[in-house]
Amino acid sequence: MGAPVLSGSLDFLALGDLIQVIGPNGGTGVLRIISQYASEPGLLYFVKGNIINAKARDKTGLKAAYALFGWLEGTFEFVEEEVEVPKIISENRMAIILDGNRMLDDGQIEKLGPISFEEQMAAAADEATSYDKPVSHTVIKGPLVDYMYVVSEDAFSEGQTIVEENTHGSWNWTVLEGLVDIVKETSKGPLKLYRMGDGAFLGSLDALSFKGGPRNATAVAASDVQLGVLDTQRLTSEYAALSPAFRKLLKSLENRLREVTEHAIGARQNAHEAKELLKNAKLVIRQSSSELRNFFTIVEGGAFVVQHTDIGQLLLAKLGPGDFVGKIPFLDIGHEPLTASVFATSTFKVDKPDITRLKEEYEGLSGMFRGLIDNVSTSVMVATRLAYDFQRRNAADRTRKQPKSKKK
Repeated sequence: MGAPVLSGSLDFLALGDLIQVIGPNGGTGVLRIISQYASEPGLLYFVKGNIINAKARDKTGLKAAYALFGWLEGTFEFVEEEVEVPKIISENRMAIILDGNRMLDDGQIEKLGPISFEEQMAAAADEATSYDKPVSHTVIKGPLVDYMYVVSEDAFSEGQTIVEENTHGSWNWTVLEGLVDIVKETSKGPLKLYRMGDGAFLGSLDALSFKGGPRNATAVAASDVQLGVLDTQRLTSEYAALSPAFRKLLKSLENRLREVTEHAIGARQNAHEAKELLKNAKLVIRQSSSELRNFFTIVEGGAFVVQHTDIGQLLLAKLGPGDFVGKIPFLDIGHEPLTASVFATSTFKVDKPDITRLKEEYEGLSGMFRGLIDNVSTSVMVATRLAYDFQRRNAADRTRKQPKSKKK
């Protein structure tokens, strides 16, 4: 075993934060979680930033990865080394973070270590009325900042608006220090979607095109914030050198984020769209199917991305010509087929892009540009979880409001 390249205390970096440090930087190796309450370390195995296996006491695979979120006290160390365990985890890292934190909040994951009397009493009091909470507390982080792309720095005080929804701008930032809330205006007032931390990006890929577009959300400093202004000319030149097929993929990825965000807002407002839209639609990709290995571009007709949950169908996105469907092998986006189905209209037709060429283009990009793309993919997953949480909250509200049957 080599020397650790990253080590410290879980009091300083929780497991979700650690995954977001290792993942975007493409780390390959083993993350060891050491707790005085476990006889052996917990292990997370990474290959190119993706979790492929885990071990926690008597558990392996995904169950072990979730169990490690309950190891709240102790130390960690990440060693870069060849990983020789089988890949049995397919979920993308952001989905693991979101699910792990939610399950921990809901008491579905055992906390390893002493639990105070006050915590036990609070858990008992919440048990009858608790339901999933939105994930606005989730912090999206990015890779280590490449200062060659930072041309200047901007400082914002806690509560200050950094950029407003629907305004125009051609610049992007990276968070150097602090926290930033991403907020959408809705008919029920402002909705906090998620929180950005160190290494995350503010802005959009659209801003790098010559057309640009309005900002689709407001950014507010959740603490005192230091932002790095990115070299727009350098990134725009890199964007312009992309093939038309790759630019189309990026445009579709940002459209997916807009769609999922809008449907999260719809779920918050208790909108029910899926059932009506799917009346005449045909299932083309089944959720949890292991058969689909590629992705396709829609050339005609439309499609609906739907997640089947324990409390019904959740519409995530409505797609049209130019949008992709399926699994992008080099992006950690995580919708269909693992966690969602795709239904298509009667005129649905697709084209199969050159995946090998697109993958080569992606791997040839600068680390900063790949970070921008991965940031959008991560935001898609957080918005998806937000929509799911609102669906569950609405279901819990309806259950509580139902009149209790009278005993005869």
